[in-house]
Amino acid sequence: MNPPNASFLHTPRSVAWRRWTFQIHLWLALTLGPVLAVVCLTGSIVVFRYELNRLTVPGTAYVTPQRARLTLDELTARIRANRPADQLSSVSWDGGPSTGMNFWTNSPQGHRIHTFIDPYTGAITGQEDYHGKWMQWFFDLHAKLLLGDTGMFLNGFVGLAILILSLSGLIVWWPGLPRWQSGFSYLRGARWQRQNYDWHKLIGFYSSAAVFLIALTGMYFSFPSLYKSAIQTVTRSQIPATPRASSAWSAGGPPLEDLARIAVKAQPGSRFVSLAFPKKPGDPVSIRTKEERDWHRIGLNWVYLEPATGAVIRSSRFSEASLASQVVLLMYPLHFGRFGGRWNTNAYYGVMVLYLILGLAPVALTATGFLMYWNHSLSKKFARVRGSRPARIPLEV
Repeated sequence: MNPPNASFLHTPRSVAWRRWTFQIHLWLALTLGPVLAVVCLTGSIVVFRYELNRLTVPGTAYVTPQRARLTLDELTARIRANRPADQLSSVSWDGGPSTGMNFWTNSPQGHRIHTFIDPYTGAITGQEDYHGKWMQWFFDLHAKLLLGDTGMFLNGFVGLAILILSLSGLIVWWPGLPRWQSGFSYLRGARWQRQNYDWHKLIGFYSSAAVFLIALTGMYFSFPSLYKSAIQTVTRSQIPATPRASSAWSAGGPPLEDLARIAVKAQPGSRFVSLAFPKKPGDPVSIRTKEERDWHRIGLNWVYLEPATGAVIRSSRFSEASLASQVVLLMYPLHFGRFGGRWNTNAYYGVMVLYLILGLAPVALTATGFLMYWNHSLSKKFARVRGSRPARIPLEV
């Protein structure tokens, strides 16, 4: 029974529900800890996937800007000549005037091919097949556990486990008002078991809020429909579906360069970032634009055009979108740490470095947590097998 004056605020360890929370925290970590560590470790690497991919293909790095570039139509023609059997998916120029354009095509074998071209000379500067690419392998392990759509769905429960561990960890961490300072203490020179415990509690406390946010936004990719429904309910606003086009895409349609100009004109103050080619009847031409202080590296604004005429079906600007749409659009940059560029270059890389460190926090917590369990329980069992009895080291101090 609990003491008559027991309360979580003052004497948390005397409260029954806190002890149950500790058991949930312990066994969830022991059961799923290795999987969580892998997902978070690969997440730290994936934060810098764009920069790492640039290192593997020189053409994605820098080109020499000139006064005028070739049109999107001229560049597309050169890509078609280089990859005649491929289906065009998109073209992007998200790195700005000093970088190559990136054409994404799909090969007859279903491979994702990225061809990089100098927009001023038309020279193809790099090409890469993402099928089997090591960086893509890391991304698939992080996002899909190498199990395709099934892994993507299961990964949502990995995110849920991280949420539970973050919240339960804070409850377990709380030492009570009379001893609140001990929750922030680190005993230098103490036995390694105590220092391991202190590392666990400090890393857990200081990373909990950010790790919670990253896990919460990551679950969106596993349960997008559920998230959108909940977000619309909470914000009392709607998320419009991608509009349908009434015309078909054909070679006789407007020039691609004109389509890009129409999109930028529809959103003054923005610049062209990418164009997605229609893949099936009813698909519009989707053009992405970026504003100067955008929340995302490649922009959060779209313009949807009729393939046959270039007429604007809808202009979706982040600043003018519904609250529900804005929340959904922010899921990606918030999860991958791609929003620092809104302020400056230092913030852009600073946020990504912070996300890299945060991704390592669950790995450190898994390691220190397993060591705590070893010290408290497994070491004693092994000692009994060997016929000796070690001194008891508390799991919680």
